[in-house]
Amino acid sequence: MLTGLPSLANANLHTNGSFESNAQAKGTWNIYNNLIGWTGQDLGGIELRNGVAGKASDEFNFAELDTSFNRSMFQTFNTIKGAMYDLSFDYSTRAGVSKQSNLITVFWNGVELSSFTGRGLSKEGDNWLSLDFHVMGTGHDRLSFTATGDREGLSGSVDDVKLVATVPEPESYILLLTGLGLLGFVSRRRKAI
Repeated sequence: MLTGLPSLANANLHTNGSFESNAQAKGTWNIYNNLIGWTGQDLGGIELRNGVAGKASDEFNFAELDTSFNRSMFQTFNTIKGAMYDLSFDYSTRAGVSKQSNLITVFWNGVELSSFTGRGLSKEGDNWLSLDFHVMGTGHDRLSFTATGDREGLSGSVDDVKLVATVPEPESYILLLTGLGLLGFVSRRRKAI
């Protein structure tokens, strides 16, 4: 039996990535200190919406981080040190809000991956964009989202966050198994000599 090979089951390591674990009635919003799986920067840090100022990209709820001023939310993960992970999430500008206010920045272990913004002044509803990154595990990792635009209580939104171990292509498994087979063959030949 081979051990240490990455699992083929692409299990999402993220908890509550679509923000559905917290009950939020349709057509309402509320500000929370924390959400299930998410820690807010400080009191009143995460705004959870259901059908208000847009619709979710996945199911019903989505998060906004400029509640009364720019806030952050984060989640920590146990990963395999040196293993690669696929991080994906959806971002939307808020309709009727300037580009300077819609700015969201994403961090992996305190290092900025990227910032996103868009002009919402001439738009209505939601404007979801799917974003993908490759990140490396350190054993214990932290993913953070921060509103970094103008501080007036309005910003871009986040939904459908996923963190999945990268599964090597089948060719990689074949090369790995071939290499292990050759090592076994060489080891057996040395014992025979």
